[in-house]
Amino acid sequence: MKKVCSLLLFLIISFFSGQSQIAYENRVEFELKNGYYNEEILEFGKNGLIIASKAEELNGKKREWKYEKFDVNLKTVKSKSIFLDKKLYSDESYESKLRTHRFFRDKKGNFTIVTVGSENLETNKVKGVLPKKTVVSDMAVVGDFVFLRSRIKKEPFLFSVNWKTGDKKLIPVIVAGINMKKTTMRKFQVSEENKEVYIYIQVPTKKRESDLYVIRLNDKGNKQDQFNLTANIDKNIIGITASKVSGDKYVYTGTYSTKSVSTSEGIFFCTAKKGKVENIEFYNFLNLKNFLSFLPEKKQARIKKKQKKKEKKGKELIFNYSIAPHEIIETEDGYLFLGEAFYPTYHTETYTTTEYRNGQAVTVTKTRRVFDGYQYTHATLAKFSKEGKLLWDQNFEMWPSSKPYFIKKFISIAEKSKNSIKLVFSSGSYIHSKSFSLEGEIKNESKSEEIKTGKEGDKTKFTYSNVDFWYDNYFIAFGRQKIKNKGLKGKKKRKVLFLSKIKYD
Repeated sequence: MKKVCSLLLFLIISFFSGQSQIAYENRVEFELKNGYYNEEILEFGKNGLIIASKAEELNGKKREWKYEKFDVNLKTVKSKSIFLDKKLYSDESYESKLRTHRFFRDKKGNFTIVTVGSENLETNKVKGVLPKKTVVSDMAVVGDFVFLRSRIKKEPFLFSVNWKTGDKKLIPVIVAGINMKKTTMRKFQVSEENKEVYIYIQVPTKKRESDLYVIRLNDKGNKQDQFNLTANIDKNIIGITASKVSGDKYVYTGTYSTKSVSTSEGIFFCTAKKGKVENIEFYNFLNLKNFLSFLPEKKQARIKKKQKKKEKKGKELIFNYSIAPHEIIETEDGYLFLGEAFYPTYHTETYTTTEYRNGQAVTVTKTRRVFDGYQYTHATLAKFSKEGKLLWDQNFEMWPSSKPYFIKKFISIAEKSKNSIKLVFSSGSYIHSKSFSLEGEIKNESKSEEIKTGKEGDKTKFTYSNVDFWYDNYFIAFGRQKIKNKGLKGKKKRKVLFLSKIKYD
């Protein structure tokens, strides 16, 4: 990968009243179509970042996978290439605090796990074979173990591999008295800090009703406890996140539904101790303050009107949405819930295909629905008492410039004190900061001027970009651009992968 330029050192922008200051400290560009593709930006805070990519051309029977390390000033530190059998493909990876782990497999179930450290690109590879007919859908890492979310003949299980030694272990996921082929592993979550793994098993009870079982493992895959979180409760858990708040006490938060097993209508709060639920509370989205504030005022009014009509009839209006919950934030007198709301987007494609009718080949035109990624719209910050009662909530708009194809979290916690919490995130082409007191009052909010990229005279014909919180008060902007600049000598057009380090005050 060839570095083309490094510019915009400490360019300070002027700001309007009420706006925060950003400074573009550095920008680097790399030419696309330089023999590598599928570039990924992997961030490791003060350890810098890694650009991972793979070679377009084979090297004999091997394919090159390249890792380039950059420091926090976007200076190249080191580069390392790994050569793997050309039959291996990768669709699962995981970034821990210090390392990136990638799972490669072939069609016969042979696999290789490659681990690369963020400090000096130290590399480790282990190989093995998956059990026959294994389907892998997700991976995570705790300590020395890689956990693969898997199914064999429709039954869920975890497959763990020690990424240092290659030792393997098949971890059955069993709920006594239940046909596991009818269950779904709704999610599995890891806690690097507590060295634990949480498995969430959805067990259907009726057509639109289900129970959710929680299975807790240690970092070696040994079961610690198991319980039914929704026993005797007529609600389906859709999204869930666990947070350990003391030695044997856990808080579970997320979203629920009464009539669906896929979309949400509200948030829940639950505390459990030693595998037993202490209390659980449910709150309809429409009972949260300003949850609909991202919608046009007329649409908000129509929904509120429908809600009042339902209430007069003793019923509850349901407004379906999806939320990505953060881990719970404990305070002296309660807990803070932070969730980011999103919905899936699609577009329709038209294509032609050949069909045979009465023995004759006929070309027909058809359409198909194609997933476009998740559009994030707003976020909810709420406080619960120690008993799970909702004390207050705040909702605010967020509209990231990219639509990820996986569920992610855009908001970062910049500061947390005994009296307040500060959130930072990108929305559109701006960086936002919001500070809240622990009583729910907005203490401060600010927005930067528009985030810009490129050189003077650049005319960008195409941009795909992301802006993510990096470390301290720095963000990293990265993406792809097609640029034309008539003022440059020589080559007037360029297609680049760019990185910009942005300081935000």
